[in-house]
Amino acid sequence: MQYPPHFTLAIYDDIRLPDLFAGFESALDSLNRMTIRFESLGYFEAPDVIILWAAPILPKQLLAAHARIHSTIDTSICRKNYRPGVWVPHCSLATSIGLNRKDEALTIAEQAIEPVEVTFDVADCASFMPVKVLREAPLDP
Repeated sequence: MQYPPHFTLAIYDDIRLPDLFAGFESALDSLNRMTIRFESLGYFEAPDVIILWAAPILPKQLLAAHARIHSTIDTSICRKNYRPGVWVPHCSLATSIGLNRKDEALTIAEQAIEPVEVTFDVADCASFMPVKVLREAPLDP
């Protein structure tokens, strides 16, 4: 399955589906279709890979959706990197760059890019790997 550009607001390794869907529905209350501008790149270094990502100019509604999920679902069961105060909003471009290519990846991440705008018109709740959409909702204009 090809998975489109997206933002991950929370990841839970063990959660009851009704609780997950309640958090998803809560986030939808603060989301409409949005066009987000990306003006730079960034990276994360995981234990054995580099993740290259695009950095957004973040709209308030995405921050509000993140806050709503974490006010609905116990934050302590969310993966630490997605919790309030720690979460780094990003759109992943490459998720498994080998450490043997770290220098190349960092060179790319440090380059200036031509800004690009992406319209996000769907929200979904998914499990992974492989990605499986559990629930999806169109975002109103």
